[in-house]
Amino acid sequence: MFYRVVLQGRAAGDQDLATVKREFARVTGLSEYVTEQLFAQAPRSIRDGTSQADAERIAATLRAIGAAVTVERDLLASAETERHGAHEILPPEHRGPPTIVPGSEPTAVPGPPTALQRLGRRLQSYLPYLVGVPIAVVALVLIEPVISDTLRSLLPSKEAAPVPVKSPSVAKAEPPEPPELPSARMLHGPWRCTDQATGLSTYWTFSPDGSLTYHGDTLQEAAARPGDPATPVGWEFADGRLVFTYAGAPPVSYAVADLDLRRLRYGDEKGLDIQCRRP
Repeated sequence: MFYRVVLQGRAAGDQDLATVKREFARVTGLSEYVTEQLFAQAPRSIRDGTSQADAERIAATLRAIGAAVTVERDLLASAETERHGAHEILPPEHRGPPTIVPGSEPTAVPGPPTALQRLGRRLQSYLPYLVGVPIAVVALVLIEPVISDTLRSLLPSKEAAPVPVKSPSVAKAEPPEPPELPSARMLHGPWRCTDQATGLSTYWTFSPDGSLTYHGDTLQEAAARPGDPATPVGWEFADGRLVFTYAGAPPVSYAVADLDLRRLRYGDEKGLDIQCRRP
C-alpha cells in the first residue's frame, strides 16, 4: 500500500501565506518560482508512491512550517494487476484527482494594473524623499531655538569696545570711577545657569532674604518640591565664595570666578564649571 502527499496551496490556520511559501522553499530547496507554481496549481501531489510512515513524516514537516497538506492513498502505485505472469500498474484514470479541501482553490489571476496602480509603483522609489524632507524641515524649525540658545550659552559674550571720548583741552579729565566690587546684592533676581560640561541649563531665583528657588528647565516652571535633599534651598555670598544650603544636607561652598549684575561664574576644584546669565 502506497501513499502520496498532497499540497493544498494555502496556509494552515491563521499563518501568513507569504511566510509559509518562503519556509517551503527553504525546507524543500526549490526556487521561489517553482514554489509559486506549486501553490498556484494546488491541490497538487508533491510526493507519490511512498510508504505511509514517510508520507506522514513529510506532511508533519510541511505542517510545522504552516503549509496545509494531506496524506492520501496512492491508488495508481498501490493497485497492480498480474497479466501473463507480469505485474502491471493500472492506468492513471484509476488514481483519481487529489482531494480538494474547501477554501484551497487557487485565487483568480489578477488583471493588468491600472494607471493609478502604475503611478503608485513609480512613486514608491521617491516615497522616502517625499516623506523625509518635510519631516526634516519641520524638525530643524523646531530645534533651531534650542540650538541657538545652547550656542549662546557656550560661546563667550561679545561686548562692544568702549569708544574713547576726547575731553576738552581746557577742562581737566576726572579720574574714572573704580569698578564696583562683587557683592551679594549683585546676585538678587533670576539667573539662567549652564553646566559647561553637559550644556544643560536651569533657572534659579536668588531672593534678597537668602532663599533660593529652583524653576527647572524654564523660568515658568514651578519650584522644586520642598525638602528635596538634592536641591539647594538657600544661598550666601561671602569672601568670594558662593555657599548653597540644603534642607537635609550640609552646605556646599564654591569659588566665584566672575560676578557682576549680568554674569556669574562659579565652580570647584573637582572640575565643576557653571556660567550664569540673566534670562
